[in-house]
Amino acid sequence: MRVFLALWKKEWLVLSRDLHGLAVLFLMPAAFIVIMSLALSDAFRDDSARRTDFAVLASGGPKTAGAIADSLAGDGFRAAPAPASEAAARDSLRKGALGVVLVVSGDAASPTLTVLADPALPPTQLIAFQHRVMGAAIGVKRAPQVALEVVGNPRGGRPSSVQQNVPAWLIFGMFFVVIPMSALFIVERRDGTLARLVSQRVPFAWILAGKVAPFFVVNLLQTALMLAAGVTLVPWLGGEALALPARWDLLALVAACTSFAAIGWALLVAVCARTIEQATVIGGVGNILAAAIGGIMVPRFVMPPAMQGVTQISPMAWALDGFHAVILRHGTAADIALPCLQLLALAAALAGAALWVHRRRG
Repeated sequence: MRVFLALWKKEWLVLSRDLHGLAVLFLMPAAFIVIMSLALSDAFRDDSARRTDFAVLASGGPKTAGAIADSLAGDGFRAAPAPASEAAARDSLRKGALGVVLVVSGDAASPTLTVLADPALPPTQLIAFQHRVMGAAIGVKRAPQVALEVVGNPRGGRPSSVQQNVPAWLIFGMFFVVIPMSALFIVERRDGTLARLVSQRVPFAWILAGKVAPFFVVNLLQTALMLAAGVTLVPWLGGEALALPARWDLLALVAACTSFAAIGWALLVAVCARTIEQATVIGGVGNILAAAIGGIMVPRFVMPPAMQGVTQISPMAWALDGFHAVILRHGTAADIALPCLQLLALAAALAGAALWVHRRRG
């Protein structure tokens, strides 16, 4: 433990001498959050046309549900297989697999209709679906009332500009620890610090592990400050305030897993790059490509369906799914389990790759 404390102290001393690098880590994502949240606030309110998958649950059974679904399909609405139960339907809505679920209960003469909606569904689409439901119900003996429930997000509608941009640019900023970490590592290698540590029989794996804790703390500070910017700074400048979820523990867990993945990426770049210029190019270009593919720069819900499938190759998309599950959909631990496991597996794979590259180079 004394070795790790000494390594951590060394990293903090080096970080304290690189105030410009730390400033970039905090100021860059904060600037993006403010600028993009304000610039795109109207664009996120405009409800662009899109195809919405819906399902019907009917007390009369699958045959009745299928007949109702056929009458509602068309004009941007596509019928999907009905979930096994209302609980399964709510779970599909929270995960974004369905846009709307119509629950039909009671007898055929006077049914009770409930519309369960995905929080990311544009308001115009939701209104259009309600109108289609009412139109299909004209033939019944007593026109029913259609109850509406947005599953997961009390705000309703699709993500607002601040709900999209705060977690998106926070993730982008967290992954940019690749620049200062790799630069510090290369300077230590060039100045002989690493050689002296190895000569004192400090395992290389310990040297890499000693860099994790300081930058993990930096990432958590980034998270706290960027969320604070969404809560206070954006509304102060005229935008919408970010509503934080009640489950702070889940939010912290997603941030921690994202940080580990970002640090794993930084370790691999630091070991592979020979110069600071190489590290800057590899790390910077890699981050920009991952952000472009992962729905950071362009929201995933405005992409065509084929491109939305491609986003899943980006770890930033996994992190964004985790943050949206907590901030937008107010999900549970089960909702963030998959993205968190993906991020942790990536972190372990990248750290292992860094050790392998070091051994290959001798």
